[in-house]
Amino acid sequence: MKFLIATVLVLAFCGFTSAQQSGDYTPIQWDANNQTLVSLLNFGVQSAVPQAIAAKQLADENWGYTDVISVEVQMIVDDGTFFDFVVDIVDDSGDTARMDVIVFGITPDYSAMSLDNWSIIQA
Repeated sequence: MKFLIATVLVLAFCGFTSAQQSGDYTPIQWDANNQTLVSLLNFGVQSAVPQAIAAKQLADENWGYTDVISVEVQMIVDDGTFFDFVVDIVDDSGDTARMDVIVFGITPDYSAMSLDNWSIIQA
């Protein structure tokens, strides 16, 4: 009987855990007129660049994005949405790099967000 109860609890937990994520990243179309996407991307780049400079992966310059290569989203049920941006960036001296920036939109309107991860793909 204890085995049966333990098995049911494990299956229920596994079902609950898998229901929390709604799948892999899904590509979406970049729209420069979508203020939500622009805000998420600006936040991500402005948060990631200082970390990349501190890690000596970028020169200590003023960086901004010039082109959005791709955007993907992953919704987490009841928790928020991950936005994965791959962007080309440039500094004031003309140096370029490609950066992957992942921002987590916490609230339904994404007014609260956090930098989840970043990496320099190509410098």
